[in-house]
Amino acid sequence: MIEVPPEQKSLRNWNKWIIATLFLSVIPLFIVQMEQIGLFSLILVNLIDFAVFLILLSELITGFCNAPYKLIHIQRNWGPLLFSLMYIAFFCYNKAISGPLTDVSTGMRVTASIQNILLILNVFSRYHRVATIIENLQNRPALTIVLSFLGVILSGTWLLMMPFTANSKPGLPLVDALFTATSAVCVTGLIVVDTATHFSVWGKIVLMSLFQIGGLGIMILSYFALFVLRRKLTVGQKNLMSYMLSEVDMSNLYRSLKTIIIITLIVESVGALILIFGFSPSQELWRERILLGVFHAVSAFCNAGFTLFSDNLIGYSSSPMVLMTTSVLIILGGLSFTVIANLKDTVFRGAKLALNSRIVLTGTLFLILLGMILIYPLELGGVLSELRLGEQYLSAFFQSVTLRTAGFNSIPFDTLSDAALVAMMAIMFIGGASGSTAGGIKVNTAAVLLATVRTAWKNDKEVVIRSQTVSAAAVNHAYLVLLFGVFTVIGGTFILSISEAAAIQDIVFEVVSAFATVGLSTGITASLSVFGKTMVIILMFLGRLGPLTLLSAASLRRQDLKITYPRANISIG
Repeated sequence: MIEVPPEQKSLRNWNKWIIATLFLSVIPLFIVQMEQIGLFSLILVNLIDFAVFLILLSELITGFCNAPYKLIHIQRNWGPLLFSLMYIAFFCYNKAISGPLTDVSTGMRVTASIQNILLILNVFSRYHRVATIIENLQNRPALTIVLSFLGVILSGTWLLMMPFTANSKPGLPLVDALFTATSAVCVTGLIVVDTATHFSVWGKIVLMSLFQIGGLGIMILSYFALFVLRRKLTVGQKNLMSYMLSEVDMSNLYRSLKTIIIITLIVESVGALILIFGFSPSQELWRERILLGVFHAVSAFCNAGFTLFSDNLIGYSSSPMVLMTTSVLIILGGLSFTVIANLKDTVFRGAKLALNSRIVLTGTLFLILLGMILIYPLELGGVLSELRLGEQYLSAFFQSVTLRTAGFNSIPFDTLSDAALVAMMAIMFIGGASGSTAGGIKVNTAAVLLATVRTAWKNDKEVVIRSQTVSAAAVNHAYLVLLFGVFTVIGGTFILSISEAAAIQDIVFEVVSAFATVGLSTGITASLSVFGKTMVIILMFLGRLGPLTLLSAASLRRQDLKITYPRANISIG
């Protein structure tokens, strides 16, 4: 047995403490951005500041004293030592000048940012330790995806709290910033402030970046950049990418990544170009037209549902160019990159259309037509009555398309009939395709569930779709997704019905919209309490990641043991 030297063992322990201080120091970073801070928050910020300072100081002293060869210790750890000394010096200077934090000013916000930058540099200067942690995470793809989403959401929250993202200082309050960032990264579209009037140009760019990252995935963008830079991926990175892309053959990873990025750029660029001219009558400056076109193209393709108009797209209910272009972008984003790539190969290379693609295309067409057929007669005497005949069909079609997790609306939702809301909730709950930017339980899942019902009805032994057998694992996953969705919606509705004073139909609609990452609302989002907003944040996060990813991320590794239990005799029905 090899004995680890005391110095090396001590360094490993301190590495864990330093990484912990990085996460701990994130708390003051958010608190100091708040407009009004209570006494408890100020005390907490001071305690964390001094705790981080003492940990870094203790590490410096302990590490130096325990090192048998002082000069070698300094040479090997000059990076962490340098940044620790810089942090300690900056902390002492700051406290000597201003003393303990008693109020929050711009200087304090800058100070918190500098301290976190130094801590980040301190952590990443310990390259080998960080590399080991990252490599271990990559061996658990689901956990990596969850953490990457959390990281982007927290980063977006911090940015949206900054004054430069708002037209009038300061930025969003903490809960509203977290809500908006989660809505953007989870490509939902629910908002607590008017996107058109609250955010500055930089704030709108931050939002667009968040839902572009949320739509594609931070890991896909990161690894594509590595491929472009001709950096080789490790086995763990390839394992993660194959999990995210559902690609069994790892030799096709780069081709799949390249296809995703190229499709995204082409579709969003063409959509933006058309929308620039579609929005042009109401905008005089080209830079405003370009921002509108690009923002709405990215928002539509990512199924994010964010818009730069206070009335959403109601003002363009008579514009076929805007509504049809947006509809096409939404549909393409909801098909999934796998289906689009398969369609491309089918058209240009004569490849066979996969069963998954057939299910998605058939389900998408069916749901769009079903939504249109339901919305038109139910609202013909309501919100559609004020429109001309052509505009009625256009709005019914557009609204049916957006129900599949896009979140745009060309008709007001606060006056919709209860029957229309129920029909819309059913379509929202199903959502788009697996692997797409859409949410819901997915049309693939619905197809497997229907096939299972048909199998039970005919008393067949195997679940078959188009002469192909569906595996038992896929059937189990489909039921898991369905039950997860049903229980999440019921639980969210129950909790919000206690905490909020809104009508029950509005609450149910809000919950389904959040879980399915649709972003449509009857108008109660901005009036939700802090607890209500927090609940909706959780719903959006759960809906975007889904039960399979979350359960896989939370599961503990164990060796597969084949255990056979006695057969149960349970009466059903």
